[in-house]
Amino acid sequence: MMPDPSIAAAERTESARHLIAQAQVDVVDLVTLSALELCVLDGPRHPVFDKRVAQAWTQVTDRRRRKVTEEITAGLVRRGLLIDRAPQHPTVQADGSYSFKPELGLMLAARCRPAFVVLAKGERDDLRPFNLFALGDQADPVRAIVAELPTALPPDRAARYPDTRKLGPLGWIYRYVLVSTANAADLLARWTMTPPAQRRGAAPVPYLVSAYCPDRQNPVGYHLRVRGDGTQAVVDGPGIDSAKPAQHDLEQLRGIMLDLLARASR
Repeated sequence: MMPDPSIAAAERTESARHLIAQAQVDVVDLVTLSALELCVLDGPRHPVFDKRVAQAWTQVTDRRRRKVTEEITAGLVRRGLLIDRAPQHPTVQADGSYSFKPELGLMLAARCRPAFVVLAKGERDDLRPFNLFALGDQADPVRAIVAELPTALPPDRAARYPDTRKLGPLGWIYRYVLVSTANAADLLARWTMTPPAQRRGAAPVPYLVSAYCPDRQNPVGYHLRVRGDGTQAVVDGPGIDSAKPAQHDLEQLRGIMLDLLARASR
């Protein structure tokens, strides 16, 4: 399925504007999707997409992919995330014409055309990154930020999808929320402050936080390395004296992340 101009249409509806306004105050839940659903929504062609998921998708045969696309599309229609423009058809068409629920449209708009991207990746191969996608345009570079959080299936859906783990990377689950820049900095600080679980005695895994603008000639923007222990963190990066590493609490780390987002938006 190729997202069409209806992504932009969904982004500009009154409902979408309301969601963006609400995100300036609260964390707004948009949608929870599997990696397989993201692939059907053309995720591998987005500026940022996990290579492990993309590789798993390429290994699906064309015949199986067509069947999966039809099944996923039908599921998105049943959940109200896709709206069929030709409801008279007795069956859902994978190559049909659909409009997007505003929540899905905003997520796709941010993923397809981000003003900037921030990736927080633990320095261990099996870890999944936490990503931020800035939703904006030339007139308003950062209207809000879509956060992509690796997660598990919600309890009310897990029982209906017992085989998710068998899908490997295609079964990974992502939760998308719409937030303000300040709340995005808070999420990023909390995520990187707490290191991933490690075997006993192993050193905490640091996070590499990278900000860049995909549509610029030189997209790479800013890098930080965060070594947290759950309550404090040491940060390495431009303008930080690595010879005198300082311990930062959550509030201080939040300020550092807010500065990173400000730099990325310039």
